[in-house]
Amino acid sequence: MNRQMTVLQLSSYLKGVFDDEELLHDVSLTGEVAEVSYSDRHTFLTLSENDCSVRCMHFNSRDKIEKGEKIMLKGSVRFYEKRNSVSFVYNEFSPCGDGEKAAKFAELKKRLSELGYFENRLPLPKYIVNVIVITSADGAAIRDFIRVVSDKSPFVSVRVCPAKVQGVGAGEMMARAVKYLQNEKTDAIILCRGGGSDEDLDAFNDEALATAVATSKIPIISAVGHEVDYTLCDFCAGTRAGTPSIAGEIVNAHAAALINDILLLIERARSALENKQKYRETKVYDAVSSLSAAVSLGIEKKKRFISLLSERGYYSLKQKLAVKGQGVLSLAHNLNNAQTKLFRYKRDEVEKNHRLLKALDPHRILESGYAAVTLNGRLVKNVSKLKRGDKVKLVFADGSASASVDDVSKK
Repeated sequence: MNRQMTVLQLSSYLKGVFDDEELLHDVSLTGEVAEVSYSDRHTFLTLSENDCSVRCMHFNSRDKIEKGEKIMLKGSVRFYEKRNSVSFVYNEFSPCGDGEKAAKFAELKKRLSELGYFENRLPLPKYIVNVIVITSADGAAIRDFIRVVSDKSPFVSVRVCPAKVQGVGAGEMMARAVKYLQNEKTDAIILCRGGGSDEDLDAFNDEALATAVATSKIPIISAVGHEVDYTLCDFCAGTRAGTPSIAGEIVNAHAAALINDILLLIERARSALENKQKYRETKVYDAVSSLSAAVSLGIEKKKRFISLLSERGYYSLKQKLAVKGQGVLSLAHNLNNAQTKLFRYKRDEVEKNHRLLKALDPHRILESGYAAVTLNGRLVKNVSKLKRGDKVKLVFADGSASASVDDVSKK
């Protein structure tokens, strides 16, 4: 017989069945607390046993109940028409000790601690530019992590090792991934998963995965769930991040350390090169000044000597003028011309030396459009000192620039 019913009629019928069934009233329900949450003054629980769970609630009471506890609730089963859902509404509760799941977790945690897995874990290196993330390839967690890293450190290489992060076999799959990546060249491995219920995070309490994390030769960041969630991987990893986004910020901090140190080295090299250039300029200027002073002193001495000779010749000519006559005057004129030519010669010689020194001035060469090339703080004088991929510095007259060698060719 085919009965036709509306949704409202079916919901009303089911509610009546639950309300009329005496076996569903005044029930004592026992199980392990899987989740606890509060809304206003109400308490909401998920009570579980093996793979089964029941949603429970206590109105107008904020009960102090811990996850993992085994408790007994007294109440009734209710059917809610609007949501077509079944809940257990309780009015009393009493603890029955630790739940089986919590007891197993505590026992495993104690055993791993006694093995020393929670101590002396590998810290992260000072610089991070290459990471591998073990996570679900299509999850929101990896997108959040990549977004945070790419915003501040786009040069960091992020590779993804896809793996199940919840459900049957997820822990073993991630453990195999950690072991496989031990032969990869990377600065850090990141276990990454977003928030979820305790059941969703059970894979990160897997003994095989915790052992693989604790014995890893590569530093590991555990970025699982929310900041309030703790798993065995958090205790075994060298670094714990409350969320995938926090893990991204940790990577950014170690990437920024590399940039800061590079900038510091560049500044030191620039300062050292400037000081060396100033020292050489000072030496050149001192040499030019000394030479100019010496030349000027020599010219003055020769001028005074020539002037003295001229005066003596004048007086001698004057005395012998009556005898020598015009011949003596001609000789004096020639002597005066010789003095002028000698002075001009010496002056031209000084100017020539000055132009030569000025042409040899390294600062003048740089002002002409040339640049000095340095590699690791040393001047590169020929192309055989360079190879492809070298990072060099170009020093100009008004500053410097960094460059990379793309190709090298020799004449």
